[in-house]
Amino acid sequence: MRATTLLVGSILLFMVGSVAGRTTKTPRPLSAADVEHGLKSAVPNARMAALVKQYGVDFELTNGVEKELRRAGASDSLILQIGRSRARAKGNAVERPSTYKVASHERRPVNPPHTRTQTATQELLSQANKYRLGSGVVQNETKAAQLYRKAGEMGNAEAQARFAEALFDGRGVTRDPAGSRAWLEKAARQGYARAECDLGVMLTNGFDIGQDLAKGLQYLQAAARHGDAYAEDYLGQFAESGLIGDPSPSEAYMHYLKAAERGSAWGTYNVARMHEHGIGVNKNATEALRWYMKVASIGGADLPGQWSDLRSEAGALASANFRIGDMYAGGNGVPEDPREAEKWYQRGVDMESAGARAGWLMAHVYLANAYLQSKGVPLDYDEAMHWMRKAAGHGYRQAQVNLGSMYRDGQGTPQNYGEAMHWYRKAADQGSAVAEWRIGRLYFDGRGVIRDLTEAATWFRRAADGGVLVAQWDLGMMYYRGYGVSKNPATARAWLQKAAARGYAPARDVLGKLDAAGDSGIANAAAEADDSARPASRLQ
Repeated sequence: MRATTLLVGSILLFMVGSVAGRTTKTPRPLSAADVEHGLKSAVPNARMAALVKQYGVDFELTNGVEKELRRAGASDSLILQIGRSRARAKGNAVERPSTYKVASHERRPVNPPHTRTQTATQELLSQANKYRLGSGVVQNETKAAQLYRKAGEMGNAEAQARFAEALFDGRGVTRDPAGSRAWLEKAARQGYARAECDLGVMLTNGFDIGQDLAKGLQYLQAAARHGDAYAEDYLGQFAESGLIGDPSPSEAYMHYLKAAERGSAWGTYNVARMHEHGIGVNKNATEALRWYMKVASIGGADLPGQWSDLRSEAGALASANFRIGDMYAGGNGVPEDPREAEKWYQRGVDMESAGARAGWLMAHVYLANAYLQSKGVPLDYDEAMHWMRKAAGHGYRQAQVNLGSMYRDGQGTPQNYGEAMHWYRKAADQGSAVAEWRIGRLYFDGRGVIRDLTEAATWFRRAADGGVLVAQWDLGMMYYRGYGVSKNPATARAWLQKAAARGYAPARDVLGKLDAAGDSGIANAAAEADDSARPASRLQ
C-alpha cells in the first residue's frame, strides 16, 4: 500500500499565497504510513466523506486499501470519494514556500534602495534571533527586542511579529499587550502568517484585549491559508469544541492532521489525544502512543522559547512526555513498565523546570501540576502552591483557575471556598470559561456562598457558550430538571447533544436513556469530569 500526502481542495497544504510578503517554513510531510493510518482510523461517516471530497486525498486506492477501509466501516460513497480525490489532487500544482521580501518600490535604479534595506533588515533579524536564543552570543532578550524593533521599523514583517511577541510576554521590554497588537496588525497587513495567527489567538482568547471571536477566526483562517501550522491546530480546537458552530470531531481531526504535517507539536499532540480517547477516530492506544512519540521527538533551538500563550509549542512536548509516561504506568498500549514511565515523567519535568527558570508563567503552571500529581517529582503541595501562586500573582489566568481549585480542595493550604471564589473570579474577569464553570459549581453546591441555582445556571451558560464540555452537560441537566431555569427538554437535549458530540460519555448515556424512555426518565447527574482538552488548555 502506498500513500503520499494530504492535499486541500481550496486550501493547499503546502501552498503559500502568491502575494509577496507571505512566508512559511518548509512543511514536514507526513509519511505514507501517517496518511494511511489517518484515513483508516477516521470514523467513516457522511461527514468524513464530505471532508475527503473537500480536502482531497492523494491516496492510491489499491484493492488492499479498499478492503482495509471496508473493514473499518467505510461506505461505498466514502471509498468512491477517496478514489476520485486522487485524480483531482494530481491536477493541483504545489507551490514551494518563498522567502519574505519587503515590497519593492515603483522605480528600479541600478542599485535599488529596497535591496540594501532588505539586506540590512535581514542582518538585524539574524542578530536579534541570536540574542534571543543565545546562539553564539550571551542570551540577551533586551538586545533582541531592540534589534527586532529596529528591523520592524524598517518594514520587516517577521521582525514586527517578533517584537510584538516580546511586548506581549514582556521579554526584554516592558509588557504592553496593546502595543503588541498594534505591531502584529502591521505585520498582518503584509500577509505575514505568524502575525495573523498571533492576532487570531489574542482575539479569540481575549488575552488582555476585548474578545472578538469572529475577527479572531478570520485572522486564524488567513494564517492557515498562508501555511501557519499553529493556526491550523487552533481551527481544529474550534471544530472540536463547537465554540464557533456545531462540534465536528471529524473536521477537527482533519485540521489536526494538517497542523501535524506542517510541523505543529500541538497538532500532532491532538491527533494522539483523539486516538487515545476515541474522539473523531476509533480508539486506539497503540496509535495514540505512536503519535505521542512523534511529538516527543520534535526538536529545534526555538522550542524552549515557546512557552508563551501565543506560541506554546513547548507545552505540547512536555505534555506528550507525561502522556507517554501515563501509558507505560498503566500498561495502556504498551506493557506496564513503572521505570519507563518514570523516565518519561522526568523528561517532562526537565522541560517544565527549564521553562520555569526562564520565567515563563505557563511553565510555572505545568511544573506545579507535576508536583500535584507526583509525576517526575515527589508529591509536594507546598512546592505546587509556590509555583502556582507565583504565576497567578502575575495575572496568569490558568494559574488563577488552578490556584482557586487548590483552595477549594485544600491542597497545600487550608480549604477556603472564599479564596477559591476570589481566584476564579479573577480568571473569569480575564475571559476564562473554565473559571466561569467552576464559579457555577460553587453556586450550585452552595460552597462558600448561599446556594443559588439561578446564579449557577447563569455561570454554566457563560462557560457552555465558551466551549467548556462539562458546562454544556451541567446546563443541559439544569434545563431538563428545571433547576434555576424553566424546565425545557428541547433545550436540555440540545446542550447534551453538544457535549455528546465531543465524546462526553455521561451525555451520550443520558441521551440514550431519553431516547429509550421517551424523555420520561433520566440518570442522576455525573460527578465533575475533566474540563479541558489538553493540559492548561489555550481555550480556557
